[in-house]
Order: sequence, then C-alpha cells, then structure tokens
Amino acid sequence: MIGKEEIRRIKESLEGLKTPSLSLYLDVNPAKPENAGRAYALRAKDAMKALRVPEALAERVLELLKHEVIQAKTLALFADEARLELYPLQVELPLVSALKTTFLDEGASRLLTDGVLAHFGEPFLLPLVYALDEYERYGVVYVDRERWRVFEVFLGEIAEVQDAFLALDTEAWRRLSLDAPGRRFHLGGIARGGAGQDLFAKRLEAWEGRFYKALAHDLEKLWAERGFTRLVLMGPEEHTKLFLTHLPGRLRERVVAELPSLPHPGASPGEVLKRLEPVLEEVERREEVKLLKRLEEAYPKAAFGPEVLARLQEGRVELWVLPWNLEGGVYACEGLYFADEAEALGLCDQPQAKPLALVAPELAAGYAARLEFVRGEAERRLLERGGMAALLRW
Repeated sequence: MIGKEEIRRIKESLEGLKTPSLSLYLDVNPAKPENAGRAYALRAKDAMKALRVPEALAERVLELLKHEVIQAKTLALFADEARLELYPLQVELPLVSALKTTFLDEGASRLLTDGVLAHFGEPFLLPLVYALDEYERYGVVYVDRERWRVFEVFLGEIAEVQDAFLALDTEAWRRLSLDAPGRRFHLGGIARGGAGQDLFAKRLEAWEGRFYKALAHDLEKLWAERGFTRLVLMGPEEHTKLFLTHLPGRLRERVVAELPSLPHPGASPGEVLKRLEPVLEEVERREEVKLLKRLEEAYPKAAFGPEVLARLQEGRVELWVLPWNLEGGVYACEGLYFADEAEALGLCDQPQAKPLALVAPELAAGYAARLEFVRGEAERRLLERGGMAALLRW
C-alpha cells in the first residue's frame, strides 16, 4: 500500500534519475489476451528500439521483463545507466491502456502505441504522478460481530489500518452487537413503552451516543493522517446508520456507499476488497457523471469542446476533463496548440499534427491545470460535448 509518506519518497527518488533515462509505462494486465506469454516485453523491445535506447540499458530492461513476476495491471519503469526502478500498479493508467494508434514524436524521444508509453531523455513522470496524486484514497469502516476495523484502499490495493479504533470498548461492543437485533432500532432512537422502559432507553441512547462519538473522533483523526478522500461504511445497517449520524458533517458528506458486512466475522483484506471492487467502480463512474453535471451547471465558469484548448493556454483552466480513450489530435504551431487545423494554418504553413495523449500531461502541468479522465457514461456525454471540458478560474 502506497501511503502519503511513500508518495513523497517516490517523487524524491525519481527526481534523482540521471538524463538521459528511460521512462516506460506498460499495460501488463494478465487478464488481457494480448498480454499472454509476456507479449508486453516484445512491445517494450520495439519501443526502445524506435527510441534508440542504448543497447546495454535496453538489455537490462528486457532481461527484467522476461523473468520478473509482475502481478499488476500497469507497470511504470524508470531506468538510467545506474538505476532501475519498478512500480507495479493494480490500476490502469490513462494514456497507456486505451491508446489504439502508434505515434513517434519529432526527434524520436517519445513513443505512444497500444499498451505502451515510452520516453527516452528527461524523466517522464507525469503519468505516474497523476496516479499518485489524483486517484481517490478510500477509508473503509468495517463492522462485524467481533470488532470495528478500518481498511485503506488506494490504487487497487487494500491494507488494514492497525489499531484504528483505540477508543473502542470491545466488551461494550460485544453487548451492543448482541443486543441490537432485539431492541427494535430506529434511526431516530429506540422504540419505547412505559416509564421504566423510557428511562432505560434514554440512558442507553446516551451511552450509545458517547460510544459512537468516540469512534467518530478516531475516524476523524485517521481521515487527516491517512489522507482519505472518500468513505465507505460496511456493517449491520442499525450500526452504520447510527454511526453515520454521529460523524462530523465534512466526513458524512464523503460517505459514498453503505454495505452489509460479509457473512463471516474476521474477513481478510482480500475478501473485503473483492466485495468492494464492483461497488467502487460504480462510485467512480457515478461521481464522474456528477462532475460533468456540475460543470454544465457552472457555465459560464465552465467550457466544453475545442474552446477548452484556447482557455487552457490562456492560463484560465483550473480542472481539465478528458475522455479515458484519448484518441483525438491537436495541431502544433509556434509553441501553441489548436484543435482545428484551419486555425493553425492561419499562424504557420505546416502545423504539426500530434495526438492529444502526447501533449495533454505537459500542457496541464505547464498551465497548472488538474487533469481528470472519465469513463463509461461520463465519457459518452463528454464526447457528445466536444471531447473535453474545463472548470475555469475566471
């Protein structure tokens, strides 16, 4: 699991790469037929040959790709004359997995093809940095009959956060979890009847309030320490609903899913992740549709279609939204980029056609715009609106 501190160390380490160095992003997903028999190694070999990577460096990389067991969907690899760094990622990266054409840029320093993004020269870190900075980090509160647990999910991996709920009274939780089904929980309290029962219910409700508030306090600390951006609650509804009411507003609005526990106590992290994966996929697609809707409602502080490229180069774009399958092209002329060739011809005689996938990361970095890639329904809607969208600074 890559934590916030590990991200900092990765960035610092890669900044020390010597120039020229090889930056190689490979789709190595074993579930894809095109990757059978380590076919990605052959694609990497062809890419390095096209980029004229020195033979000794290319051989080191190929030797590793032929023999290293890589359990990942995407492999980010960086190598110079002395170092070789591998970062297996359990997610697909935009600009790598979806590109269906081959492009070798002018000067033969970068190559884009199906399943490969390769660069030889200055370290090309933007695709990896995008994943480290932009992917959501989920905190999962998991409740079963035995205890309360917290899992962290990031970049397709899961890890349990040890000693997450220090305030948890395990004996109190055992009594509460055993008693709950027979006490007819309601979201607003407990069913009451008679003066004695009413007094008992009030005391029980006050005790429960302290119990859940203590756990909410622990979760708020974890939220800040671990850098969670979204929350998922898993457990019996009578407990997750009550816990939700005791969360601070800023955490409550970050809860994106509520799920039942797995049928047996003590579930492993792998079992929890298997249950979560389809749900998180749905959450991601749903949030992307919401993002497009917010942009549509934000007009005139938002732009769609070819206009975005012009606004970006004016420094006005705060967030740049692109389709995951980024197959469009742009025209470069005099250091500027145009969506339409006719516009570029008004400035120079021979504008250079380039895939947007090649220039998007550096354009975004150069104009301090955050990148967001969308899939599924959001991607379809975006393509209908001209293939790109932006939230403007002014």
